[in-house]
Amino acid sequence: MEAVLTIKDDYVPQCSPCATFGNRMCEHRTLGWEILRWTRENFREDWEYTPSQVRTILRWYEVDDRGKFVWTTGCLQLAKGTGKGPFFATLAAIEFLGPCRFSHFDDAGRAIGKHADEPWVQLYAVNIDQVKNVTLTLHSLFHPDAIERYSIDPGQERYHARHADGTFCLLEAKTASYRSAEGGRPSALFMDETWHWNESNGGHNVFNTASANAAKVGGRILMATNAYIVGEDSVAERVHTAWQRQQDGKQRKTGLYYEARSAHPDFDIENEDQLREAIKAAYGDAYWADFDAIVDQCYSGVITYEEILRKYCNLVTAAEDALIDPVAWGKCKADTELRAGDQITLGLDGGEADDATAIVAMRVRDCFVQPIAIWEKPDGPEGQVWKVDKDEVSDMVDWVFRTYKVQAFFSDTAFWETYVNQWSEQYGPRLVVKPSGKSHVAYDMRGNQREITTSNMAFVGAVENGKVSHSGHFGLKRHVENAKKRHNKFGVSFGKASRDSSYKVDAYAATLLSFIARTRLVESGKHTVPKPVATLQTIGGF
Repeated sequence: MEAVLTIKDDYVPQCSPCATFGNRMCEHRTLGWEILRWTRENFREDWEYTPSQVRTILRWYEVDDRGKFVWTTGCLQLAKGTGKGPFFATLAAIEFLGPCRFSHFDDAGRAIGKHADEPWVQLYAVNIDQVKNVTLTLHSLFHPDAIERYSIDPGQERYHARHADGTFCLLEAKTASYRSAEGGRPSALFMDETWHWNESNGGHNVFNTASANAAKVGGRILMATNAYIVGEDSVAERVHTAWQRQQDGKQRKTGLYYEARSAHPDFDIENEDQLREAIKAAYGDAYWADFDAIVDQCYSGVITYEEILRKYCNLVTAAEDALIDPVAWGKCKADTELRAGDQITLGLDGGEADDATAIVAMRVRDCFVQPIAIWEKPDGPEGQVWKVDKDEVSDMVDWVFRTYKVQAFFSDTAFWETYVNQWSEQYGPRLVVKPSGKSHVAYDMRGNQREITTSNMAFVGAVENGKVSHSGHFGLKRHVENAKKRHNKFGVSFGKASRDSSYKVDAYAATLLSFIARTRLVESGKHTVPKPVATLQTIGGF
């Protein structure tokens, strides 16, 4: 059960953040405590944040020791009905009139805030009905004293106000039209339900235009969304992909904050008790949620399995042509890792500039999958001249052979013929099985369509039945989720969403190669199970 957090006026920065964040962050500074006191004075008397909402405010308004915001762009991925709209409205109100910008540190080390120099807050949604989810809360949010204090003039889609020092404040709700977004200078930008924002409704253009407007004046951007559908290329999916790449170290960190509270995927959706507990986990401290009504809706036969997972368990789901269900992949996550000396099979799928290059290992004894390394073209200016360092890849292969007992190594040959020949000559005598009669390493993925297809179907079945496990690596997860079904005369193979898609699948291809190598190894009968090392067990009074 989550502890209730009490906001105190005698806040001591050395201990209160530590109690809130629950870790080493005693040195963290935040404008959040002052903001929360401001909301208590200016919002209606019955307004109260939940502990998780308090935590979000404290994190979102963190500053470093120079007073700069730690986070400049953020996304809240929350289940349907957890109060995203009203919470968003309060954050917009804080940016509209509250002490949301750093002023100075006082003698006690507390971060002191001030109002924005030119408060211009914009709320975006794909249609006017979604905008109303936020603006309706605003209409009843402010205390009468605050309305008088700030001369708040509420309109249907635009609010005006003025600080005592004469600063004019503007808050406006806008629908997703990128032409209407041109020329703005928002100090704060809020984007609602970004899982709906895609190419077909102009969502990409609105996001790019409005974000550029905010960037030119140092404005901050916060998004709210339900779990997205993989493969729809929504703004929500793009932002989550960027965050994952940053966590993997494949992209420079840019102050991107991502918060999601989801059910653990390892539950039986047909078991009502397990489903109820999963929903409760996703909703956290949203005490207003009617779980009986939600469970009834899940069993009504009106909504699909995917909708239940996405809307009420906050789990990302797949499009119809997805190869592997993200929830099924999530269930295969294991709390383990490869250890030096493990017997493994190795798969490598390589590119040069646009495509990624990946080395993936599979432990022979239990089909545990772990990426060794993934090289991907970075977004932005760095990607214009980027090429994979093939010598670095070769050095990594050498490290793998020095660290683990590699039983088989299958590498695609396209763009890598010279290196594949070198690896075959260098490591061939140590490998138990060969991909072909001509090479110890070279595996032609284009010339082995039958085996690729049948092995692909076998691997998908192994995932669905929990017969493989993985380390939870974000990069591999993205590539697995990007893989699409591709039908041919032998069955179901895999591929990218389109030839020019930026959503790569190379790490999945490398995984499949390691799976094929393991399958061949086991079928060859040449695999020997290592004998367990004897250990001393003591019982009793030693």
